[in-house]
This record gives sequence, C-alpha cells and structure tokens, in this order.
Amino acid sequence: MDHKLAVVVKAIDEKKGKNVVAYAFTQLNPFIDYTVIAEASNYRQVYALANHVKEQAREAGMNVQRMEGNQNSSWILIDLDTIIVHIFLSETRDIYRLEQLYGDLPMVDVSL
Repeated sequence: MDHKLAVVVKAIDEKKGKNVVAYAFTQLNPFIDYTVIAEASNYRQVYALANHVKEQAREAGMNVQRMEGNQNSSWILIDLDTIIVHIFLSETRDIYRLEQLYGDLPMVDVSL
C-alpha cells in the first residue's frame, strides 16, 4: 500500500472508522491517486475522524488542501491533493452510495 494511503487508513483506524474502502482513481482523474470512503456512527465521530486524518496527514508532510464540512456535517470531504477522503455518517453513506459511482475503478487493499 502506498505510504500516503497508509497514513490515511491508519488515521481512520485509530479513531474507529468503519467500512473503509479505497479506489485507484487515476483512470478518472490523473491528478488524484486514490479516493477513500469510510463511515462513523454519529456526527461527533465523523468530525473526529476527519480532524484526525487531517492532522496525521499534515504530520506526515502531506499537503492538506482543504476540509469541507463541520461538527454538524453528515459527510466531510478532505482534499489531500492526491487523495480524496470521504467520511460519512452511516445513514448518509447509504443515501449517496459512492461505491456504485466508483464501482468500475480498481479497489485497493486497505488492510493494515
């Protein structure tokens, strides 16, 4: 697993994020290597996960472009330049079903 992707996946795991999947994204956008999707069971955890990913990415020297969402968001997006991270509230993930959108892309093994 790519080092940057491993930083993201480990950060999600440390805050008990669930159902983590990653897709190799370059065939859709050559500027983005991966997109990662994870979920949390409540709003507080969604925000905690997103903040932890952002902090760990910065500590690893990654470029954090922006984070869209706040404490009351059921979906937070983190733009890490070459990795896009989606943190969802479980119910919100079921509504948007990004896995169907990205279903033709190669999945990446994110097991630690």
